[in-house]
Amino acid sequence: MELKYHRYSLSSITGLVAVVVFTIFTLISLALYPVPYNPFHDWLSNLGNINLNPIGSYFFNWGCILTGLILIIFFAGLYNWKPNKTLSKILLIIGLGLGIITSISLIMVGIYPETYIQQHLIAAAGVFILLFIIIIFLNLALFYNPKFIRGVAYFGFLVIIIDQSFLYLLSANKNILSNLNPTSTVPGLEWAAVFTSLAWVGILALNMMIKRI
Repeated sequence: MELKYHRYSLSSITGLVAVVVFTIFTLISLALYPVPYNPFHDWLSNLGNINLNPIGSYFFNWGCILTGLILIIFFAGLYNWKPNKTLSKILLIIGLGLGIITSISLIMVGIYPETYIQQHLIAAAGVFILLFIIIIFLNLALFYNPKFIRGVAYFGFLVIIIDQSFLYLLSANKNILSNLNPTSTVPGLEWAAVFTSLAWVGILALNMMIKRI
C-alpha cells in the first residue's frame, strides 16, 4: 500500500523535508559558532563539536539525527518506482537498502560527534563511502524508466565526482583528520559532497512529485 498525501507519495515529501531540515539546522549551528568559520578550511563536523560550538552543536547533531530518520522513510519509499525489469528491481532494492544504511550512519554521526572521534569517523565513513554507490545503483535502476528525468542522473554523476574527489584527497592526506582547522581546502569538498548529495535527494524527490511516483 502506497502512502500518499494530496497525491504526493510520502517518499517524495520526506525527500524534500530532509533537505530543508538538514539545511536549517546546519545554518542555525553555523550562526551560533562562536568564532569566525570558513567552510573551505573548517570541517562540517566541527559544527557538532560541543567544545568548539557549545550551543550550536546541539542543532547540528540533532539535525543529523532527524535528517537520518527522515531519509530512512525516503529511501524505503523509493520502491514506489516499481521497475518492470528484474535487473532494475534488484538494483533498486540494493540502492534503497544501502540508502537506509547510510541514513543510519548519518544518525550515528549525530549521536557520536567529533568528541567521540573513533565512532564519529566510522559513522562518517559509512556516509561518504556508500554515497556514490547508492547513486550509481539508483541511477542504473531508474535510468530507462519513462518517468525518470535524466537530468537527475546527470547531476548524480556530478555528485559522485565530488564525493570521490573528497575521499581521494582525504586518503592522500591522512594526517589532515587530526587537524580541526586544516589549511588545505579539503573540508570545502566535504561541504560540497554533503550538500550536492542532499540536492540530488531533493531533485529526485521533485521528480517523484512531478511524475506522481
